[in-house]
Amino acid sequence: MFRHDGTPVARLGRTARSVRNRGFTLLEAMVAMLIVGFGMVALVRVQSTLTQNADMARQRSEATRLAEEKIEQLRAYNSVISGVGVSWADVTNGTDTPSSASNTSYSRSWTLGGAVTDSMRPIQVTVSWQDRTAAQSSVTTRSYIARFDPALAGALSFPLPGNGNIKLPKNRNLNIPIKATDLGGGQSAYQLTNNFAVVFSNVTGYVVMRCSGTITSSSQLSSQCTSYNAYILAGYVSLGGKKAPSSMPATGLNLSQVTPYISHGSTDCVFNPAVDQNTGSTISGYYYYLCVMAVNSSGGGWSGTVNLTGMSSGSPAYLVCRYQYPATGNGNSNERNVQPYSNVTESLDQQNYAITLDNSCSNISGSVLHQSCTSSGACPANPD
Repeated sequence: MFRHDGTPVARLGRTARSVRNRGFTLLEAMVAMLIVGFGMVALVRVQSTLTQNADMARQRSEATRLAEEKIEQLRAYNSVISGVGVSWADVTNGTDTPSSASNTSYSRSWTLGGAVTDSMRPIQVTVSWQDRTAAQSSVTTRSYIARFDPALAGALSFPLPGNGNIKLPKNRNLNIPIKATDLGGGQSAYQLTNNFAVVFSNVTGYVVMRCSGTITSSSQLSSQCTSYNAYILAGYVSLGGKKAPSSMPATGLNLSQVTPYISHGSTDCVFNPAVDQNTGSTISGYYYYLCVMAVNSSGGGWSGTVNLTGMSSGSPAYLVCRYQYPATGNGNSNERNVQPYSNVTESLDQQNYAITLDNSCSNISGSVLHQSCTSSGACPANPD
């Protein structure tokens, strides 16, 4: 079948349908491109938001790390005695700008509650920064810092001997005399004389106050006591050797060869018959001494020689034999009772002596000659 121009009718129909199909396909492509375009814009915005949120999360994590880092730094004091290294008293408020690998800079501030005399103080650390949107952000971390002697922390790293369970007398430091009165609040008072007492920290065993009169409760501390930096020196004096004296010839200790020499009279030391802590009965042939070894308020330790006193010279001479422990596995030279002492910055116990009438200390195992009372100069006649 043909049109007037000679074109077959069937062929014209196929051509028209082909043109219409091509136009419809182009429209679909344009619509698809438009949809994809909107999708790409949305995807870019989502990606930007995700990047921003990830960045803020990294910055917040870094700020939290810096806050925790400062808390651990403040806990890293090395002494509870003021003026000795970085002490408990040096843990105070402050600010700094810590370095960080993050893509922003941080400012850090910290504040402590309570007072330096407290056994535990609250702490708050705030870290601030500006994020990529120029908004100010911050993280605040709160915790507590305890007044705890760092020297005792090492005990946690070692297994306990025996059955692994050691109970401290009255749940306080071993250096505190058993007769000291627990005042509560982590402190105990020890009465040296009727008019003189010292107050210990139950945790460290160090002397933190000196007091006048008799101290039986914490309510008396503010009116009768003052802050005091001191350690204690304690041990036993026994009668020994083949020729043991029949009675104790010593009457006290002499501290005049100690530096710094901070004297408070005869109350520096107590020197009494040793007592069985279980029965309260006197132990024959043994005396117990305890001296309060003051140090300067600026810190540091004490050094020098401690002598027994009150013994007379004569023939045979009294010999004072000092128990000096071997170096292997027995602490530093001060703990081993090697004299003269050198820069003692801790409380010492088991600094023991024996008095004999033998001509040497060889009959007393583990001892060395400390004093020979052949003259009044070697054995001072009067207590310090």
